[in-house]
Amino acid sequence: MSKKKLLRITPLACSAALMLSLVACEKENTTPAPNPPPTGGTGGTTPPVTPPTGQTVDVQGEITTNTTWTATNKYLLKGFIYVRNGATLTIEPGTIIKGDKDTKGALIIEPGAKIEAKGTAAKPIVFTSNQPKGSRNYGDWGGLIIAGNAPVNPVDRPIIEGGPTTRYGGTNAADNSGTLQYVRIEFSGIAFSPNNEVNGITLAGVGSGTTIDHIQVSYNGDDSFEWFGGTVNAKYLVSHRAFDDDFDTDFGYSGKVQFGVSLRDPLQADQSGSKAFESDNDGNSSNNLPRTAPVFSNITAVGPLLNPNGIGNISNQYTAGAHLRRNTSTSILNSVIIGYPTGVLIDNGVTAARIAANELVFKNNLVAGSLTNSNSVRGQRDIIYVGPAGGPSNLTPNNAMSSDSAAWGSAVGPLTWLKANGNRRYTTADNVQLLNPFNLTAPSFLPRTASPIVTVSPATAPAAPANFTDTKVSDPFFTKVDYIGAFSGSGNSADNWLAGWTNFDPQNTDY
Repeated sequence: MSKKKLLRITPLACSAALMLSLVACEKENTTPAPNPPPTGGTGGTTPPVTPPTGQTVDVQGEITTNTTWTATNKYLLKGFIYVRNGATLTIEPGTIIKGDKDTKGALIIEPGAKIEAKGTAAKPIVFTSNQPKGSRNYGDWGGLIIAGNAPVNPVDRPIIEGGPTTRYGGTNAADNSGTLQYVRIEFSGIAFSPNNEVNGITLAGVGSGTTIDHIQVSYNGDDSFEWFGGTVNAKYLVSHRAFDDDFDTDFGYSGKVQFGVSLRDPLQADQSGSKAFESDNDGNSSNNLPRTAPVFSNITAVGPLLNPNGIGNISNQYTAGAHLRRNTSTSILNSVIIGYPTGVLIDNGVTAARIAANELVFKNNLVAGSLTNSNSVRGQRDIIYVGPAGGPSNLTPNNAMSSDSAAWGSAVGPLTWLKANGNRRYTTADNVQLLNPFNLTAPSFLPRTASPIVTVSPATAPAAPANFTDTKVSDPFFTKVDYIGAFSGSGNSADNWLAGWTNFDPQNTDY
């Protein structure tokens, strides 16, 4: 957690004025003001009003009874909407929910409450901006926050700063906050100030009883996905043109994630340093348990250097494909990290010690496109960098390499560790032609024919690129495929799990 805490917003009246007077709002009493009666179909203490078919329903205040949002209507989130008191919010397939820009609308599912948002490939559920097409932007609205009762590592249950009275975390690792399937979240995420941000989707103390798959977060003003503790698993995640990080893990998150894609806009990055993966045990590098130890497999992370505008035309705020720091034990296997100034950044000796303990595993991955003299202002311009204090003998500090080639040559320091764990590296994303050509609004992530993503030389690697023998990925949760990255590249449409429900050009979509 560099600057990561959950969004702190004072009551609804303050949230409407927050952009005009942030400091004043932060100093106000955070005891919630009385909420207005819920409107059309939002539940609460008064009977919900059923609106006429096709109406736009303004939603504000609390949802405290079981409520259903239907696809025949559209819903506008005004201010911060709390699902509380064990209520279940059910959202039908094909429903469109918009976040109000003026009040920074957001939806918060509190511990004990549930969201049942089960879209389909043909009828995804869409959370998006209420601005007209062509005028939407990062941070138009707040985002989706789900809080549960699963373990976290702060000593006291932390407060979700998007809901002043909401604490999360507990002892129920199997806690169930509901279901999210075939859901898109667009133009959300607000970074008001350091330590005062909200993400596209925030999962705080969410338990493994929760089902999450087929989720796309696009144009988010902070992180696309951030986990604060919890044990929830997920499959089929898409992060599209995030401003900060794609997959951020903190506070003891220990779930499993398989099949994910991230694609960066080369010119959009956060001043804190943007990455595909960022992970901390906590902000103090403590040994608090549970330790942050998620396992990611079959991720394709496409960085800013692989873009149609040329490899030199990127924001200088980009840092690394994977920034593993502050005593984390995050593991990444069977994945592709391509086109970042630094491929892997193991930050500080305390994190490198997790490697020595075989807790942090980076195995069977392909890292490419980390160019010498790339446009990084942080001096990390190589395939792997360990600093500043180093770590075990095979992970001593390593300054930027003078060159980077497909051959390992005389691998020393961190390179020895990479090679020993079945990882492969390539000079540039363009020269090795790993992926089919694409642009930012119509990407294809399928590997090229004979790409090293799906084929390897038997003389230098196993018969198949993927390997699920490590105990980190032997769990039945993981689908045992024979390729690394998110897609097989076979050309079979059934392998393209993006088909039908994703949208890479939401700016120009009529909602």
